[in-house]
Amino acid sequence: MLLNQIQIWHVMFFAFLLGMGNAIDAPTRQSFNIEVVGKEDLPNAVGLNSTNFNIGRLLGPGLSGVLIAAYGTGFSFILNGISYLGVMIALFNIRERELFTEAHERSSTKIRQAFEYVSARPDIIAVMLTVFFATSFGLNFNIFNTMMATAVFDKSAAEYGLLGSILAIGSLSGAIVSARLEKKRDPRFVMRGAMLFSLVLIISSFAPNYITYAILLPIIGFIALVTFIAANTMVQLRTDSAIRGRVMGIYLTVFLGGTPIASPFIGWMTQELGTRITITICGTIAFTAAALVYSKYKDKGVAPESVLVSDVLEAAYEDKED
Repeated sequence: MLLNQIQIWHVMFFAFLLGMGNAIDAPTRQSFNIEVVGKEDLPNAVGLNSTNFNIGRLLGPGLSGVLIAAYGTGFSFILNGISYLGVMIALFNIRERELFTEAHERSSTKIRQAFEYVSARPDIIAVMLTVFFATSFGLNFNIFNTMMATAVFDKSAAEYGLLGSILAIGSLSGAIVSARLEKKRDPRFVMRGAMLFSLVLIISSFAPNYITYAILLPIIGFIALVTFIAANTMVQLRTDSAIRGRVMGIYLTVFLGGTPIASPFIGWMTQELGTRITITICGTIAFTAAALVYSKYKDKGVAPESVLVSDVLEAAYEDKED
């Protein structure tokens, strides 16, 4: 960018590399959180991480816009890259002896065994199914906000950008409050949260004007963050440390994997059916999925303590033999 030689394939290539890096980094980082802070403080840690993320969403675009306007896009990218040095230095200085590691035999589990572990855990399956439909069809505010601001309310790019910041305010509030709700951390809480999130999303599709829609956004963001932080924390705490990284890899695939498939479909519906109807349909799909999962799994939750991977896999193999 500094040389003004950037082409679209350059962007696509580096986006591909970034995606590959995130596929390795995200599950590892998620499973590492519990070793840094311990089980007792994990809900606070996940909430704090989400708080930092949403502060970035609030301040980052504005700061980046100022830098781009003053110095150009290339300088903004370089400065963003340099900011990672602080994180790298902190990671290199972690004292391993102070980590909350759990003693277990070195794991030789494969991704297939991780799927078997998850398939034998109705509580984790329930959370993952709920999260999949809620994120795939509900968390599409890059599309919803764009179309509601421009096509429905006939606003400019400035008003559209403001909606993103308003949504982040609710998300930030949810991240701060979520740690206080740790006793509610179970599959049923996640499903109820997903249903409530979907209902408010449907209500937002009927907003008569821009102001009403903007008022509903922080409520949606608050419910979404509380729900998904609970889901993330629950999966980590209920998973054996020997296989936690692989299970979190599956969870993050579920969390993000439906978006590339659902987004083109949602874009098509928006064009053919209209923005309001599309949001209503997406909210209805997410609500129905959460309600069905809730009705099936509400009485099958297990204790909050993690279940050993050896016990789960041995039971699964015995069932196959029988």
